[in-house]
Amino acid sequence: MSEVKGGSRRDMYAALTRTAILDAARKLFVERGFDTTSVDDIARESQLSKGAVYHHFQDKQQVFAEVYLEAERIVMVEVAKAAAAPDLAPWDRAEAAAQKAISCYAADPDTRALLRQATSVLGSERTRELDATIAMPLIEGMLTELARVGELRAVNTDVAAQLVFRLLAEASMTVALAEHPEQLTADVELVTFTMLRGLRAQPQP
Repeated sequence: MSEVKGGSRRDMYAALTRTAILDAARKLFVERGFDTTSVDDIARESQLSKGAVYHHFQDKQQVFAEVYLEAERIVMVEVAKAAAAPDLAPWDRAEAAAQKAISCYAADPDTRALLRQATSVLGSERTRELDATIAMPLIEGMLTELARVGELRAVNTDVAAQLVFRLLAEASMTVALAEHPEQLTADVELVTFTMLRGLRAQPQP
């Protein structure tokens, strides 16, 4: 361990610095909001120089994009676990994954705070691109599996994936914007599942 190469040490230091910046930025964006947080604030909170922040990120918007993307990754890890539940049938796994995607926002005020700010900071198109980067592979994979086992109607799965993605994105945003998200979650889940079930193949007589 004592013979760590210089390049490896530099990489490790860079990774630690980047993590410190993102952790500080997340705290400030959640507590103060993007508009009232400056790069100076992020540098001070992370105990780094302003130059160090700009060394790793082009601007404050890029910092927010990375913070938001990491929050979405954490949600998607939980969704993927629900989607892989071995004791559930394929359609039930799909519904469990959708439920987890919605409930994660109800349960985590920090993630809700970031989601509420995302479209105003990044724009709706960029936010959708980031969300799709994280969510679409799982949605496409689940729909492909449902089609394979005969639980999906004979539809274009690419189109279905796009629409399911947008439905879940809107469901999550509805929860994030709610004054009392825990109380609204059941209603959002009911409507979401009712719409998703329109894709389910009818059992053969």
